[in-house]
Amino acid sequence: MNESLTPKLEAIESYLTDLHDVQPANFEAFEEDKMLRRYTERILHMTIDTCIQTGIEVLTEEGLRAPENYHDVFIVLGEHHLLSPLLVKSMTLMVELRNLLVYEYDVLDHMMIYSVLKKRLDDLQEFVRAIRAYGNKEPYTPSPDFETVPEE
Repeated sequence: MNESLTPKLEAIESYLTDLHDVQPANFEAFEEDKMLRRYTERILHMTIDTCIQTGIEVLTEEGLRAPENYHDVFIVLGEHHLLSPLLVKSMTLMVELRNLLVYEYDVLDHMMIYSVLKKRLDDLQEFVRAIRAYGNKEPYTPSPDFETVPEE
């Protein structure tokens, strides 16, 4: 595997572990804990940014077309079958979340963040799986559990 991809993937996995470790019991507990909400928002931001930078590195390494924006990073990876269509959709939605976290943090919906924390962390882990497959020069085969996740 490309030596510079490994630390990025390890960072993503570390962030995901942190997010799993702070899982609140329920939405009310999440909503009432301002520090937990802010911590979660920051770690999600860092995770998504690292996914974006990882995707850009793969595009560059492969000599693929330059993305027009951060959404396009994942679209290009999907066009070259490095990500499944469902994973492309999920990752472009993560970019939307990142943009809210960065630019519209004052209007964030706590339920949206809580929902990602409870239901979408596996999407980010699936991205790691896909990039590991790429780095190991193996075809990416989506996890059966991931590909059967109902759309929300």
